[in-house]
Amino acid sequence: MLLNHKYTKSRRVFFHLAAVVVVISPLVLGELVLRLCVRPPVVSPDDPYVSFSGIRPLFVPDSNGTRLETAKERLACFCPQSFTTVKGPDTFRIFCLGGSTVQGRPYSVETSFTTWLKLNLEAARPQTDFEVVNCGGISYASYRLVPIMSEALKYEPDLFIIYTGHNEFIEDRTYRRLKIIPRTLIGVHRMMLSLRSYSLANEFISKRRARRTETGSSSKTVLPAEVSAKLDFDDGLESYHRDEVWREGTIEHFRLNLQTMVRMSRSAGIPVILVNPASNLKDCPPFKSEFSSGLSNSEIEQITELREQAGKLNWEDTYDKITLLEQAAEIDSRHAGLLYLIGKCYEHIGRLAEAKKWFAKAKEEDVCPLRILEPMQEAILSVAAKNNVPLVDVKRLFEGHSHEGVPGDEWLKDHVHPSIHGHQLIADSIYETMEDMKLVSKPEGWETTRDKLWQHHLSSLSEAYYAHGMERLERLNKWSRRLALDPPPAPSGSAED
Repeated sequence: MLLNHKYTKSRRVFFHLAAVVVVISPLVLGELVLRLCVRPPVVSPDDPYVSFSGIRPLFVPDSNGTRLETAKERLACFCPQSFTTVKGPDTFRIFCLGGSTVQGRPYSVETSFTTWLKLNLEAARPQTDFEVVNCGGISYASYRLVPIMSEALKYEPDLFIIYTGHNEFIEDRTYRRLKIIPRTLIGVHRMMLSLRSYSLANEFISKRRARRTETGSSSKTVLPAEVSAKLDFDDGLESYHRDEVWREGTIEHFRLNLQTMVRMSRSAGIPVILVNPASNLKDCPPFKSEFSSGLSNSEIEQITELREQAGKLNWEDTYDKITLLEQAAEIDSRHAGLLYLIGKCYEHIGRLAEAKKWFAKAKEEDVCPLRILEPMQEAILSVAAKNNVPLVDVKRLFEGHSHEGVPGDEWLKDHVHPSIHGHQLIADSIYETMEDMKLVSKPEGWETTRDKLWQHHLSSLSEAYYAHGMERLERLNKWSRRLALDPPPAPSGSAED
């Protein structure tokens, strides 16, 4: 009887499995047929969240038609660049996509990592014509880089380098779709794109969505052809408030744009390098702070009183300062200015590991986030790992060259823009990554040749070049610090608070 029961149960399991196989088999067969008979769809640069009132080419033919050059109407955001219309047999063409960091601000392309990388490559293979095209646009976010990559793919690139992440909160957008679409469904969508059947269906839907955008029936945010930064307006800083939906939507949008660009380059057979940006933690106060929502008036008064008490103490009483400020942080753990001040106190007493934690928290809680957020950096690492894309981790690079791993003014001229020496470090790291990719090698005497090329290039720059850079830096600080609510505390070693 027992054996008969086991036999019946086994038959029932067998029939269930057989039913599953019968249902799945046509789907598996269909997927195999599509993979064998249908080419994978071209990766669409269509953006589900934003569109543009117009997309103008970044590069146009020059008067002779022999070179492509930066279009005059794009020079407000980009620096002049040019490259041959017909790519030569000994030409290796690299497009570097990103924002003002790629452009080399507060200086310019002449001291950007793109120039140092070109010199590194020339030191290794002087017989090769290396064209390192700087596509760094001022205030350009990842969603504005996708159309640039789409255009650059027409120009026979050999490599893409993408350095982006600091400008995602510069422009105003809405993410209404994310309010109604569960995050789990978004994750399932990403995984399903690996199926040929699903990717073809997604291509069809994307084209229909693009047509709706053209006819004005789309619910996307329509952005102007060029950047319209919120901080360009008098009330720009005031318009920033803590908005979790906007924050989460921006992070998800950033991840999507990275994946899109990686898929676009991979689909065209072009290698790509992702760069994880660095931020100034130690010497950059938050741009705007707000109390947590839901605090009572009495709690806000208590925080204010604790800060005032701490402010009356000298730096010799730093431990007492920390006690008072951490009591305030227990009431409100999201006030960026308060968190940064605690970090400066820990820095003053030499406990930089603890200071770094508070600086990082202050960056994450900055209501006007002009520095890349941790979830966005995690997205870069994740996209690189999942797609087996080479990664240049500038964040870790600068931490490794900073005292106790806390980057500050010694490597960054302001909140995000590296110093000239910082750009040289980035170029070397990218070159080493290209070595790992078997794109280049280091011949004997390479470093000596590189150093000579670097020195010759630096000597060619005039004093006016550096002076203009300092003027831009001053303008940038005024632009980003307009009506700032939390001025930086006294520097370490000061006798007064």
